[in-house]
Amino acid sequence: MRRLGLILVVTVTLVAKPARALEREADFRHFSDYAWFVLGALSGFVAHELGHVVTDLAYGKSISFQPTHLGPIPFFAIEPCCNLTHEQEYVVASMGFNVQSLSSELILWLQPHLRSHRRAYLKGILVLDIGLSLGYGITAFAGIGPPQSDVNTMARGLQIPSWPIGLWLVVPAMVDVYRYLVPGSRWAPWLSLQAKMMTVGASLTF
Repeated sequence: MRRLGLILVVTVTLVAKPARALEREADFRHFSDYAWFVLGALSGFVAHELGHVVTDLAYGKSISFQPTHLGPIPFFAIEPCCNLTHEQEYVVASMGFNVQSLSSELILWLQPHLRSHRRAYLKGILVLDIGLSLGYGITAFAGIGPPQSDVNTMARGLQIPSWPIGLWLVVPAMVDVYRYLVPGSRWAPWLSLQAKMMTVGASLTF
């Protein structure tokens, strides 16, 4: 938890730095705005899960949906069958985050001033991407969550503790919050991209 506190202090300091004026948030004026936002979040979640499924199938593995829990919260896990190597465990588990990285980068590079526009669908995807990364990252730092969780499976695949996985997820997510608030930043896009590439690069080292 000390590591988590230190990282959050550093990233929040960077995010809070008043280098440029924050853009004004565009108002959601109609019910359709909220509907598109929810649809965007659902699309981001489906894309994350499809990343796992497509990778499982590419390895020739059948899949099943198994009930699991994060504390009192019921959830599900997509489990491939059977006999995955450490490489396959990591690649399958990380693919959902790689899909998130791709979608968030496309959104923030192509729509850097997203905050000032009523593009609710894109905002929904971005919030889901950032929220999942932060949520999974915090569970990695805390060492909690079921064994089937993405971060625990990634750590098991790399045969390392779970907290470095949390670092790979939390830092770019916090920087993406800064990019959304301050689209004129020059350093934030490159820091975020480099941090996200660490997750991809680990797949290529096997």
